[in-house]
Amino acid sequence: MTEVVAASLALRDASNDSIIILEPCNGPRFPNGVIADSQVVLPLKARRWWDPNCPVCEFDEQNVSDFLGQTNLPTLPLSPEACVGWGPGLTPGGDDVVMGMLTTFHALGMKNSALDLYQACDHRATTEYSFTLIRYAHKGQVARPVVRLMEALAGFGDLGTAIESLSNFGATSGLYLMEGVRRAINASHRRTD
Repeated sequence: MTEVVAASLALRDASNDSIIILEPCNGPRFPNGVIADSQVVLPLKARRWWDPNCPVCEFDEQNVSDFLGQTNLPTLPLSPEACVGWGPGLTPGGDDVVMGMLTTFHALGMKNSALDLYQACDHRATTEYSFTLIRYAHKGQVARPVVRLMEALAGFGDLGTAIESLSNFGATSGLYLMEGVRRAINASHRRTD
């Protein structure tokens, strides 16, 4: 018989509907992630913190042009807000596109665009887990591979490395996230807040 061990994790300043992700040491650093050693020992102790916030910045035009030249990104059958919950998995493809758009709007300082998109999304259309990540993305808080892409688009870091890292993020999430980034960049050329 296997011994069952239970743990409770309490975070200050976290809302009651927060979802916490338990990550391995080499995990992607989600905004709501907690890193665990390979041997989880109770009680858990925080070893380090990271800032999940995407910086607000101005994108480098050459890096944007190089990024927009990516042609292997997936597409959605409808508008992103209509595709919340579309696709398989805990974070469906439609949700990932919305997260990529929200993050990019945040990075470009387009708060009104981010708010409009966020308010158009139906939280009941997807998983609670996925909508929690959408809510974090609306605040500019995303997994580390997405932050690296935003930094690279701003000229801080290697764009090719950031694209490759995000391409390998999840089963399909990275590619759909980048499609959201692409859509938001295109929208930013048409509209500014």
